[in-house]
Amino acid sequence: MRKALDTSKAPLGKATFAKIPLSRIPFGALAASALGTALLILIFWRYWGGNEVTYTSFATATFIGLAVGSLYAMYATGLVVVYKTTGIFNFAQGAIGVFNAFLFWEFYVNRGWHALLALAVVVLVIAPLEGVLLDIAVMRRLRNTLPVMQLVATVALMVLILATTGKIWQQDSIRQVNFFFGRGAGVESIFGWNLGFKLLYHRLITIGTAIALAIFLSFLLYRTRIGTAMRAVVDNRGLAALNGVRPNVISSIAWALGSSLAALGGILIAPEIQLDPINLNILIITAFAAATFGALKNLPLTVVGALLIGLLSQHISTWLKFGSDFRFAPDAVAPVLLFIVVIALPKAQLSIGRVASHLKPKERLTHPAEAIFGVAVLIFMILVLSKGWLNFGIWDPGAWGQAPLNSALVAMGLALIGLSIVPLTGWAGQINFAPLAFAGFGAFLYLKFAGIGQETTNGYWIFLVALVCAPMGALIAIPASRLQGLYLALGSLAFAQGMSLLFFPHSSIIPSASGGSHFGDIRMFGITFDTRETFLLLIFFAFGVIVVGLVFLRRSRYGRRWVALNDSPAASATVGIDVNLTKVIVYAVSAAIAGVGGVFWATANSTLDGVRSFDVINGLNIVLLVVAAGVSIPMAGIFLVFIPVFDNLATRLEELGSVNWLVWFIREISVPLGPGFLALGMVFNPRGALYEMGRGFAPILPWRKDARKEIAQENAQKADLEFGEMGLDRPFAPNEIIDLDRRLRITDFVVPEGGYRRHDSAETGTEAATAAGDTT
Repeated sequence: MRKALDTSKAPLGKATFAKIPLSRIPFGALAASALGTALLILIFWRYWGGNEVTYTSFATATFIGLAVGSLYAMYATGLVVVYKTTGIFNFAQGAIGVFNAFLFWEFYVNRGWHALLALAVVVLVIAPLEGVLLDIAVMRRLRNTLPVMQLVATVALMVLILATTGKIWQQDSIRQVNFFFGRGAGVESIFGWNLGFKLLYHRLITIGTAIALAIFLSFLLYRTRIGTAMRAVVDNRGLAALNGVRPNVISSIAWALGSSLAALGGILIAPEIQLDPINLNILIITAFAAATFGALKNLPLTVVGALLIGLLSQHISTWLKFGSDFRFAPDAVAPVLLFIVVIALPKAQLSIGRVASHLKPKERLTHPAEAIFGVAVLIFMILVLSKGWLNFGIWDPGAWGQAPLNSALVAMGLALIGLSIVPLTGWAGQINFAPLAFAGFGAFLYLKFAGIGQETTNGYWIFLVALVCAPMGALIAIPASRLQGLYLALGSLAFAQGMSLLFFPHSSIIPSASGGSHFGDIRMFGITFDTRETFLLLIFFAFGVIVVGLVFLRRSRYGRRWVALNDSPAASATVGIDVNLTKVIVYAVSAAIAGVGGVFWATANSTLDGVRSFDVINGLNIVLLVVAAGVSIPMAGIFLVFIPVFDNLATRLEELGSVNWLVWFIREISVPLGPGFLALGMVFNPRGALYEMGRGFAPILPWRKDARKEIAQENAQKADLEFGEMGLDRPFAPNEIIDLDRRLRITDFVVPEGGYRRHDSAETGTEAATAAGDTT
């Protein structure tokens, strides 16, 4: 064994230390720490507000930061507990806290309950029941699914819970929860030491609760039998069950505990900010950053990370002045820290085989001729509808200049952005929650190239946008190439949130249109697409070109490499594929597609809001709908058109003055909650909705003999199972006999020439065994 200290040949009083291997030096952590420190010093030097630093002002900011950081710690520790005890990272942790905070407001403020009663009912009764329900209905079905499906399912829950909260408690009025013991109640001295300011009881309770919870959870996980059982279930569920552990019960307890912690954090932070799902949504990224700071397993470090975020946010708000361009900088502390921590993580080891063969469905590649035919039919249908050739009193071409057509144009722009997810996530398995960030960057480039407020713009700038967006995607892929799975998803989410808070709100990025339009009509191929109808045809043409290009790309050498990278990175490296270079290339392709889609999406909107247009939730909805459609299918982006279609259907039904309940269902349920429900549907159908739709449509195509043959075989198998010989004339197989013996606790059997057959009594079996000369 190598010794760290070797003094055998060293002079007296001197020591020769063994060299530390370079592989053990955490260069990533050191570089990230240096980068973060330098960035913090530069920001304080550049944006110092000139406020006088006194003991009172500094101490006040510090204690407020500790109180807010303690609230973040409750969210983050709940995340860590659920992840350590179930193996699933719950992106919906913050959304659960938001929902329960509104529920507490309903009981405490709106219905007049006592604060302690409302707190106990929400935290100790309703929140645990929510966690158990989530575990039984969704999480247990995710245990044997692909990692991408697990992450997207919890993201779908997050979007679904936030949308449900917004629908139940409409944002038509300001809702505020009072501080416990009142806003003015607090202490000004501790043990005779004058603080110089008033520390509110509410914040003091928050800090004490966070510390107590961290100690309690550490004791629970590492010093109790149930904590050992929780960790054992994650390591090896089957082995834990053999040792008397009930995995389902343990999993439900973990989810109940995590939901209670989320509810407690949401209730305690509600008095600090206005009770609004959008404001409380900031907590989600903050909790992720704190949990990642503790490497998703270290509770003390998680609490330290949460306190650090709270302190940095409060001190930046107190001492720095950013102006209107960087007005959201204090809120960007969490995503920036999350991105830095993710970069500092050690490089992920190549996985040998993450997908079992029975989980990986057989895939039939689309033939280019089929793709061209499908796109041609789609464009022809749009042309027929736009010309009013199918007007039978239902379709009015005169309404194309109104809201329905505008919604369709925006939806098709989002569909183009959704196509960028197909090669990156569907084929290469690289999770990306920032498609809207790349699309916004493409819109920004086009705005700079073509000019703002121009009546007509040169459409050929779109090709230059794609060429510039591709290197940006490759640049983001350089740190992302070291990651995979959960950390890659967190990194992309941090990038999206950082862009929405720091980049797009800047006045030089998306300047004010002053009541006009940012983007003019596109002119290409000698045609000015100055009407809504012609522009819709152009978008569908661009969509079709990209779809056909993806079909050719999937059948190419690069497409096969990306799929191989998804199946097994280690095997890909073994056969000579450069894994890092492959990731960089697929990120570049995805960013180029998203940039082009961003141009069409921005042009369809005419104007963009640097704050609202690029919200992270909007980008997550794109990902959810594409995954629900079938993330590996090139046409998956078209699924984004269904939302405006349903909305327009509700408008038409409303104009007819009938079926009011259906209008209400579409407007209040289908449109706002549809993306979340559709994405959760992949738990039961991992292949996606388009796969099932195509499977049902394929047999009627003349050239799809394989589809008709497959359906015939399945029907024959069903007929055999229902009307066949039902197994009465078949001998038992050896494995069936062993299984029956174990279940019935029977040990006597014979082995006749025709195979294994069960005897009805022990006596018959003994006689047969004696006749065969077996006296065992």
